[in-house]
Amino acid sequence: MDAARQRAERAFQRYRGLIPDWPAFLDCMTRPLPATVWANPLRTSRDAVASLLAEAGYRSQPLAWDPLALRLPADFAAGSHWGLLAGLYQSQEEVSRLPVHLLDPQPGERVLDLCAAPGNKTAQMAVAMANTGTVAANDVQRGRLTAVRQVVKRLGLVNVSTLVRPGQEFPLRAGAFDRVLVDAPCSCEGTWRKGAWRREDPPREVDSAEREWLAARQLDLLRRALQICSPGGRIVYSTCTFAPEENEAVVDALLREAGASVALRPARVPGFPGAPGITDWQGRRYDVRLEGALRAWPHAADSGGFFVAVLEKLDGRALARVGPGPVPPSHPVLERIQARFDLPADAFAGLVCHGGEGRYLNLLAADHRWPRWPAPETTGLPAVGLQVKPPKPTTALAMALGDRARCNRVELGAAAAEAFRQRRPLSGETIAGGQITGPGHVLVAHRGYTLGVGRWTAEGMLESQFPKAWKRNLPV
Repeated sequence: MDAARQRAERAFQRYRGLIPDWPAFLDCMTRPLPATVWANPLRTSRDAVASLLAEAGYRSQPLAWDPLALRLPADFAAGSHWGLLAGLYQSQEEVSRLPVHLLDPQPGERVLDLCAAPGNKTAQMAVAMANTGTVAANDVQRGRLTAVRQVVKRLGLVNVSTLVRPGQEFPLRAGAFDRVLVDAPCSCEGTWRKGAWRREDPPREVDSAEREWLAARQLDLLRRALQICSPGGRIVYSTCTFAPEENEAVVDALLREAGASVALRPARVPGFPGAPGITDWQGRRYDVRLEGALRAWPHAADSGGFFVAVLEKLDGRALARVGPGPVPPSHPVLERIQARFDLPADAFAGLVCHGGEGRYLNLLAADHRWPRWPAPETTGLPAVGLQVKPPKPTTALAMALGDRARCNRVELGAAAAEAFRQRRPLSGETIAGGQITGPGHVLVAHRGYTLGVGRWTAEGMLESQFPKAWKRNLPV
């Protein structure tokens, strides 16, 4: 038996009686995890992303159960293709997409991601809601929201507000939510294939005291989700671990506490080989309805491991419904941007301005109902930098609306696009096409997709204003 298999057997021996086909499970846990990306439907399609990746030598396969997702080889690095920075796709493990799929958020709803970082599920919610309504992305640590904000900007999301609160203490004053996701912090055993299988050191063992602490925290999160969800609303509880103490036991405890005010709904995804939840573990019996929960065993779908339970709040306290915030007048800078790029009259339809008195003017969905308290850290999409003269459209705005621009938008070939990403100046001779009316900001595109913003000089040069933090060497 090789070392990797021995390590996996040692790490997961306690689950041998639970896992169907133990030898196949061990074999799977000694292989790297396939990569998964999903196409951003606000910008492109799955087929278009697959074609772009194929041209660069990356072969992908569509996931049968997920209309946006593609599976790629384990050695594919999502950031190795310019399409990631252009917001054409997002990297997210296949089983990590199950919770939001089962949450099923709808356009215009008010949805809470209670433990949001790093933002993949927040983004999945936002696009499922067609960039309308409200996604409140909460996390306990302010620093962890940096990743969420980067996803918001790359994908062009106008329906997300970020908040910093301990999830189990999330204020009831924030108002009611139609759906709540509790993707709870856990012991993360299901992520083994992301890299732990390669290590030579002994696997970290989670002792009973740590599991009890995690389970208590998870139950507190689930209790708060139930309190803040509207009657008739849906709550999804998920973890990326195998431990029944953190999965069925937590949901079982809530079912016992809540009684007839909550129901467990079947968690089944057509096309995905999920297994039922368990109803007994080490002599403890759980509610028989927990067979309706979903367990993702890695060897069944060549994936990571996950647990998902779907709950419906039937009765109980109804919190106040929060309406849209005060709609500020359209900011004059938007009119100048609209004129500069000859955007259609409806380019900003369905959007309102927010924060025009600060460094940035943000755009958000007109029906966005952010919490009045706690005050969000950020709301909507940073659209225009007001701290510079003249005000500069952000890369996020350029990528979100650039395909609607009818002038002052230039198309670059592969080599010039790479130079633009490296923040190198370009002469007019390198521009593949576009109409420029004079010096000033221009939108920069490659293969029809907007990459960002540049400045056209009176001397006929294109100065790159690609974000310094995004600068990297990428294949063209």
